[in-house]
Amino acid sequence: MTRTEQEIRRGAPARGGVPRTAPARTGVRKQGAPHETSPATERPAVDRPIGQRPAAAQEGSPMRVRVRRPMPRKQRAPFVLLVVGLLCGGLVSLLLLNTVLARDSFTASELREQIAEMQQQSNALEREIEKQEQPAELAKRAEGQGQGPYNEINTIDPNKVGPNR
Repeated sequence: MTRTEQEIRRGAPARGGVPRTAPARTGVRKQGAPHETSPATERPAVDRPIGQRPAAAQEGSPMRVRVRRPMPRKQRAPFVLLVVGLLCGGLVSLLLLNTVLARDSFTASELREQIAEMQQQSNALEREIEKQEQPAELAKRAEGQGQGPYNEINTIDPNKVGPNR
């Protein structure tokens, strides 16, 4: 029979193979007895240069133990600081934009007031010009300058017109 990948990964014997020699663990602990742990096996100190593997590991012997390191925990502080910084930057830019728009609004309202005042002045000057162009007003101004009405009628004789006559 073939072994499944799962059995191969956990190091289980092939199906129908030799049964385990150690008793199966039931997961039940005796009451009152402390949890027993196996003492760590100590390795003898070996003098070798740094970066060199022991001879057994280099040969690929079955004593090679693979230690699974825990995944490094991702730090959340830089991400949180980035998000807070972006939020603060957005808030400051919105406040600046609001201030600039408010200042421009005040400037626009002042300019509208100035335009309204100038239109009123223009209308007043136009009414003054129309008033001074009236015939009665022109006659008064002419008399004030020493001019008067001219009562003689000038006529042109077409027979006397020309250089020969």
